[in-house]
Amino acid sequence: MYRNASFVKASSSNAFQHQDDTKQDPTPPPPYLEYIPVYGEWERKRYPNWPDARFQMPATKEHAGQVYYLRKGDLVGFGTTALVERLHSGNAIVKTPLRNPLDPTEERMNREAVAREAEDAQSCTLTLEHQSNGDLAIYFRDNAAASGVDLETRGKWATQAARALASLHDKEVIHADVAPRNFLLNSSLDLCICDFAGSIFPGGPEKTSAPGSRYQAGPWGRGYVPTKADDLFALGSVLYLIMTGNEPYIDLTDTEVERHFQAAEFPETSCIPYGSVIDDCWHGRLTTAHTVVQALNGEMGVSTAENRP
Repeated sequence: MYRNASFVKASSSNAFQHQDDTKQDPTPPPPYLEYIPVYGEWERKRYPNWPDARFQMPATKEHAGQVYYLRKGDLVGFGTTALVERLHSGNAIVKTPLRNPLDPTEERMNREAVAREAEDAQSCTLTLEHQSNGDLAIYFRDNAAASGVDLETRGKWATQAARALASLHDKEVIHADVAPRNFLLNSSLDLCICDFAGSIFPGGPEKTSAPGSRYQAGPWGRGYVPTKADDLFALGSVLYLIMTGNEPYIDLTDTEVERHFQAAEFPETSCIPYGSVIDDCWHGRLTTAHTVVQALNGEMGVSTAENRP
């Protein structure tokens, strides 16, 4: 059997055991998902001498959670609801909902999440323009040039992030996962928002994800339904990253950050660009994404005037 590298997703935190533990405990391990790519027809030109077997789905599986899928392009990564591949042309990204033979309900919800983004209930994949500079989190973490990004560009990103959120809120969509990983940069270093798998749409289900402790005013308990205010709070933390290159409280653990945020204790912003806007997002003084855009534009005007010769 021919295989490319597989991706394993455990259905339980105890899905993997050391060999010695397995010998001591004869109980079979809990089921897990294993995603195994099969080379697509488009790759025959790349590998003309390979046998047909490398381009065909295996007839049998080794365990119930094994999922074979035909590659549509080069793997970018796995999300909560979909796998993401870059087409061979290099200018487009394809999202395919994750199959889950161990949980048909989750598989159905994965398909619905991708279909919502495509605005097509019959769609089984979603094709998007490739954003060549990746997401904000990776850009600041891995790109040596990120530290030299000028204030004008940072201001542009901040405004584009706020405008993107305003556009969603105008349509009564709550993103519910506003974080640097969900803002992408194209070849011109323009920013756009992405990943609506956990978003709340009018009349849609309220199954959401969470952006993480640095992007939440407090923990979201079971059954919590995020609001526009939660998106705006998270936007403040995204703006903080854009202006400083670091997440809020970068040196603290998630638990420590959660404790500070619940007590409304936020990083000092008075000495960073657009600091007052960030602080207003965190304290809820800016109640709509449009007011954030206006505040950013106001600060930008002040900054431009101060730097004018």
